[in-house]
Amino acid sequence: MSLDLASRLRRFFASSPQRSHPIETLEIRHSAMTETYHLWREPYAGKTALENGSIASMRPANIEIKLAGSAANLDQLFEIRLDLVDSQDEFTEQMDRVPIATRELVVVIFREYMSDALSDPQTVGPLQVESISYDIGAAKILASSPRLNISRTGELYTPIDIPMLRGFT
Repeated sequence: MSLDLASRLRRFFASSPQRSHPIETLEIRHSAMTETYHLWREPYAGKTALENGSIASMRPANIEIKLAGSAANLDQLFEIRLDLVDSQDEFTEQMDRVPIATRELVVVIFREYMSDALSDPQTVGPLQVESISYDIGAAKILASSPRLNISRTGELYTPIDIPMLRGFT
């Protein structure tokens, strides 16, 4: 008898079985990049099903994900650290393809699966990259949820659009 996702999660949190554990995955993409990164923390390559039904080939990577902070912080930034010891040149080359003056942000999709159900994500969180910084052998990505609930009442004047403002900011 197959259990639905809610029943599997209820059983997992109630009994904490050792055969099942949560798996966090990342998808990093931009239209200017030639490759979409599908990464997870597991020590082997594998496949997961995405919410649209397609299959993603996951690459193993050392990833540290600090989920968004407290409720008092409305920005809710995710801090993601990627180990780039083996693939630093490849990753920085892909990031260099993204134009600096573009308005399209790099997208990171955070997904969480149960180890015994890689065909059904239990959490899907699209994020926008705010900044990327590099240390020796690592990249630090700050990402936040898309700002869909901001209502603006006027036009935003920026030095990119109006260069004469640069002296006054």
